[in-house]
Amino acid sequence: MALASVDPNKGIGKELERRVSSCQLCTFVDKPFLLHRVYSWLPRRVKVLAIGESPPPGEKVGSLYCLEVFDRLRLSLKLVLGVEGEREVLETLRRSSTFLTAAVKCRPPDRKSIESMRRNCLPLLKGELEDLRPHRVVAMGRYASASLCELLGLDPPRDQREIAKIEVDGREIFFTPHPNYLFRFGRGLAGEMRKILLGRRA
Repeated sequence: MALASVDPNKGIGKELERRVSSCQLCTFVDKPFLLHRVYSWLPRRVKVLAIGESPPPGEKVGSLYCLEVFDRLRLSLKLVLGVEGEREVLETLRRSSTFLTAAVKCRPPDRKSIESMRRNCLPLLKGELEDLRPHRVVAMGRYASASLCELLGLDPPRDQREIAKIEVDGREIFFTPHPNYLFRFGRGLAGEMRKILLGRRA
């Protein structure tokens, strides 16, 4: 009898979800990471951890992992990844052992709240880095870069409109523009961004 396949990240996902659920440091609209079971999309082995910014603020219902409702980040990632379907974005990332998290896990009431919520979310992001142990980390946008730099003791990139790479303790660290910026202003970087997100040589 063949042994059942065991997903090593299943228990980790439940623990990460528990941490998001128990956090009450901020005033928030909702918790998309719980509502849409974000950690159920964890690959068996996370090789690339990509960090976005936050769920869309305010009384919106969309988010990257809510496939029933339009999401601008998912639209931008379709361009970056070269796929067409909504679900195909998430499936392509998971097949490539990439997991996309956010610097802010809960939905902010407004854009002004993102910075303070980002700081409060630092322990959650630190836990993801420690538990998932990715070979490559991609900080997409200003808030993601700020959080990663604070956790790793790095200086923030000078120009968030370009792609920068460094190595820290044998781990590849990329700072990139946010995919929504690429969609509007930087489509020439989409091919390079695709390689970075999918764990290819960059």
